[in-house]
Amino acid sequence: MPDVSAQSTPLFQNLKRLAVLRLIVCSGLGIALALIGLEQTPGMQQVMLWSVLFTLTLLSLLNLWRAKHHQALPNELFAYLLTDTLLISILMYLSGGANNPFITYLLVPIVISAATLSWAKTWSLCIISMLIYGVLLFFYLPLPALDHHLAHAGLSFHIIGMWFTFILSALLIAYFVVEMAFELKEKDKQTAHYREQVLQNEHLMLLASQAASTAHELGSPLTTIKMLSRELQQTKDLNQDTLEDLQLIHQQVDVCQQKLRHLSQPQKLDMSETQALSDFVQHTLDQWLLLRPKAQFQWTPPTKPSPNVQYPLVIMQAMMNVFDNANSASKQPIHISLSWNKHSWQLSIQDFGPGIDDNFSMPSSPVYSEHGLGIGLLLSHSSISRIGGNINMKNNAQGCLSVIEVPFHV
Repeated sequence: MPDVSAQSTPLFQNLKRLAVLRLIVCSGLGIALALIGLEQTPGMQQVMLWSVLFTLTLLSLLNLWRAKHHQALPNELFAYLLTDTLLISILMYLSGGANNPFITYLLVPIVISAATLSWAKTWSLCIISMLIYGVLLFFYLPLPALDHHLAHAGLSFHIIGMWFTFILSALLIAYFVVEMAFELKEKDKQTAHYREQVLQNEHLMLLASQAASTAHELGSPLTTIKMLSRELQQTKDLNQDTLEDLQLIHQQVDVCQQKLRHLSQPQKLDMSETQALSDFVQHTLDQWLLLRPKAQFQWTPPTKPSPNVQYPLVIMQAMMNVFDNANSASKQPIHISLSWNKHSWQLSIQDFGPGIDDNFSMPSSPVYSEHGLGIGLLLSHSSISRIGGNINMKNNAQGCLSVIEVPFHV
């Protein structure tokens, strides 16, 4: 049993195309032989003609079966092309040799090999085909029935054969080569996508390195700020507003220190606890309010019970980044709603701002931002994409609608 995991999808697709192309050829030749009749052809020659066509048909069915069940060896396509060349050569020998214009079908395996296989295998097929063509110039069995029918119709056997050969060549180009060209274009698109992902990962790695270094350096300043805010709170003659501001500073420093402690303990960055989806969103909003106490939003939890979920904590941070962007752009409290289906859940954030540019696309590197460092949306997009989700942003009559879609199973 070959290792299916080692096989590539293009191999199976090429086997299918080769089988379909061979079936077309066999059908056309079989119909042609049935129409012209083989009464003047010796019995043994007739048996051999039909046997070759039957063998080619069985070979096509074998191709389709193995391709469908993803059973193919690395050199199997070359073996089929070589077998096709030999069987078509036998068919030509039995039907006029090099005088049969269908002999140009020997070019088909060479074209397929040139488009899919190595140069060594292609040149092997090329040399074999040239030798066979030369041999068929001198050694062959005539097919008198075809000459007889065309002579009565006043047609040239060679010209009619050239017409059919053109049809087969056109089918080859339209079916096999065009499909392969389409696959190459798709591969180019995938390569460009992977290149963009690599570039994005490089930016994220650079940001991660800088974040780790900055987190290490922030410990002392935060401790100093916390101590000073506590000392200032004990100062006499402070009005109530000032005391509230100092208390807010103290709370914000606590949040920052908690985040830094999480960075130094990677196990706490892994997964959140299992909880209802609505509770997960509520907890994320509570954490966001600790960082943005003045943020305004409207959030109504769903009335029906929500599924239980568990996600990496970076998803919460990604959601808070989207909340930040919407809140900064909105002139009114943002609206947040939750929905779900069997496969995923969607969190919609409607802001009431100027909206996004018409040519906006998710960034693959940090971008300029008037309200922050320009990396929030990049991190959010990257974090959610890693678990199979996405962020969709589009303008509507109110402003910009951001929809976070996340699958249940990651």
